[in-house]
Formats: sequence, C-alpha cells, structure tokens
Amino acid sequence: MNLIKTFFLLILCTCTLFITACGKAENTSTSDSSKKEESIKTKEKLNVKITLNKKIKDNKKILISGKSNLPKETKINIYLDAPNSDQSELAKGIVKEGGMFDYQFSNEEGEDFDGGKYIAYVETLPENLQTDHVKEIFGEDGANLAGSNVSGENGRVATAEINFKIKNSSKVKQKSKKDNAAEVTKKKDKELSTLKSEAEYEIESIVEDNYKTASIEKIEINQDMSTDQDNKLIALVYLSFDFKNSAQTSYNMVEMFSDDLASKIGTDNNTINQIAVFWKVPYIDEDEILAKFSYERSGEQMIITDKVSSLR
Repeated sequence: MNLIKTFFLLILCTCTLFITACGKAENTSTSDSSKKEESIKTKEKLNVKITLNKKIKDNKKILISGKSNLPKETKINIYLDAPNSDQSELAKGIVKEGGMFDYQFSNEEGEDFDGGKYIAYVETLPENLQTDHVKEIFGEDGANLAGSNVSGENGRVATAEINFKIKNSSKVKQKSKKDNAAEVTKKKDKELSTLKSEAEYEIESIVEDNYKTASIEKIEINQDMSTDQDNKLIALVYLSFDFKNSAQTSYNMVEMFSDDLASKIGTDNNTINQIAVFWKVPYIDEDEILAKFSYERSGEQMIITDKVSSLR
C-alpha cells in the first residue's frame, strides 16, 4: 500500500512540474511576441531630431550646418531670411552620412551682410520628391515622421530654425519706393527659385524611379518668358541612354521615355509649360546629342511639338 501511495505522489509531482513549465513557456512566448510587435511598431516611426548651428566669417559668409537623425540622401531646402532687410536666399541641400548637412551663404561680389537679426530655416522636401530609400523611411506623405520637429497632416515634413544676429553693420535706412519695389522683386525671385528647385527634384525623381537604363546628365529649369503668367517654367532635361542596343531600338526607347516623362510632368506639375528632352547614346556617340523631343502644355497634358533624331 505504501508503495502505491508513493507511486501516485511521484506522478502528481511530475504533472505539477510539467504544468508549471508549460505556463512559463507560454508566458515567455507571449512576452517575446509582444516585444517583437513593440519593436516593429517602434521602427515604423522616425522621431526626427535636427540641431542647427551657424558660423559667421567676417560678415561676408554665413555657414549653416546641421546634425540630425535623418537618413542619408534626404533632400532639404535651406532658407536664410533677414526680417529687417530685403536679403533672403534659398539653397537646396542633401543630408550626408551620419545625418550631417551644411551650406555656406555669401553675397555677390563679396559684400558684407547687413547687420541685424537673421533666421536660418531648414525643411525636408515632401516624401514624393525623395529617393526610394528615403520614401520607405518617411512613409506615404511623411506618415512615419514624428516629434517636435515635424509638422503638417497631409504631406508631413521635418523643419528646424536658428535665430542669430550680425553685428557692426550699417544702420537700416528708411525704405524708399525703390526699396519697396526691390523687396517685392526679391520675394518673387525667392518664390520662383523655390518652384524651380521643386520642379528639378520632381524630374529627377521620375527619371531615377522609372527609367533604369537612363541616367541624368543635367537639368535646367528656366522661367517661361513667352507668357505673361507668373511662375511658369521651361524644363531642359539632358539624359543618357546607357543600355547597349541597335540605333532603331535605342530611338524607340528614348522616345517612349520622353513621352512618359512629359506625360507625368504634365499631370504632376502645372508650373512647367514646356519641356525638351535631349538624349545622348554613349555606345553610338559619346559626345553628340542624338535625339531631342519637345513638348508644350495643353490643359493638363503635354503634347509633342517637335522630334529630331539621327538614330533612325
């Protein structure tokens, strides 16, 4: 009888240990799963941090530098504003390795900057104008961006600013009518410069994202002087078709790419009135432009106005 009692006692202890071990395993599994889910959620958001610094060199140059946790190749605009002056400038930049970026502002002909208060302002370009790598991190319309440096609901961007003064400058004079006219012109130039920058980024993005056998030689954005409408542009896009093929096939490809680029620009950017696409084909001729396609706006579309090529 004692042997039987001992036997049942051993069985009972074994079952208790087994149930306890199962419970711990289940809890551990649940905990690990929760931690994994929490980790994934954390990676979905980028809590943006941007710190700006300035360095003034003899009142002739202003170096704006920044440190951030933005991904490499993030495209940014850097503004320099003097609230008490008509001085205002815009530059485009790109984030380097380690989240660093910088730009040096200087006046024409080496003139001094006027004394007074200045603001340097940095803003990331919208997600749709970034490279594929940055787009993935930013999320659609910048939905993955978070933190005090981020603003906007649809089309979220990260910003930062720094305020500073420049000393030992000439006193501010009363503005004459001529000064006011100059200020208006300066503001218009700034607005036009911004539109040019955005148009260039947009064309770059379309080419890099869609035409893998092509590369960009250069892009020129000019004001359209043939119209009395403000802020209308002409885009001159110089591309290279880098995939070795016959002349006829090369022509067919560059014509298709040009038509597609013009169509996308016509829909996405209503500031561009005309676009001309120039093509080099290095394996046929390294130096000469072998094809040109010209388009002009008609409503929300671009229509072909001219095509010239020596490839056919």
